[in-house]
Amino acid sequence: MLCIALAGTAAELLYVRFASASPGSTPLPEPPYPLQTAPPYTIALDAGHGGMDTGAQSLIDEVIVCDKTVAALYTLLSTDPNFTPILTRTPEEDPPIKDRAETATLAQASLLISVHANQDGSRQSHGFECFPTPPGRLYSAESLHFAQCIVNNMASAGHRLRGETGIRFAYYNGKSKKIVDSTDTKVRSQKSFGIVEKVGCPAVLVEQCFITNYSDVENWASDEGCTRAARIYYEAICTYFGTTPLPKT
Repeated sequence: MLCIALAGTAAELLYVRFASASPGSTPLPEPPYPLQTAPPYTIALDAGHGGMDTGAQSLIDEVIVCDKTVAALYTLLSTDPNFTPILTRTPEEDPPIKDRAETATLAQASLLISVHANQDGSRQSHGFECFPTPPGRLYSAESLHFAQCIVNNMASAGHRLRGETGIRFAYYNGKSKKIVDSTDTKVRSQKSFGIVEKVGCPAVLVEQCFITNYSDVENWASDEGCTRAARIYYEAICTYFGTTPLPKT
């Protein structure tokens, strides 16, 4: 079942929501999921947290960074005829990861980006990192390629890349999280971030900046910073699909 609603925001976003795969509803396709081979490509945008869940809180709430960046990226993609953006949630919602992934999968998304922001007890920590689907999982190679497109653009924009390359893999053992750099290609059985494992397409979770660092907040969490980051993600998406970005306005 498909449900479409118009939100009366400044960006006039179109929220495309799909019912969960429950008895009587549209079933999820069996993996490997079919991906689009020609434009317009459907791009799933997952703004972290939402609703009552603000995410991390410090100099700014994480959810504000997520929402502003995704709204700007949605506008860029919806202007480009090569892409059809969809959102995994509205600003008022905080659906479970499983529901977010199913929304993207049932929309037959060809790519997903999940936007988050980081925090640390030390205000000195700063920079960008992203987490593609880990080795051994479906679409891990494509996810790594998309992550590389993003970090190349972030580095060109002057953002500090954390770790060796800015690309890392995350694994959970209970509540304990292990993070390794992308040079560690060992296939592990531990779960990673749910959104990059459960969705039926290549996916990357980005940590855009540290909301505990004044410089990061000024450059990457302000209105201008979120717009800049959205442009970087947009151009990375274009690079991934081999399309030409629309000129900056």
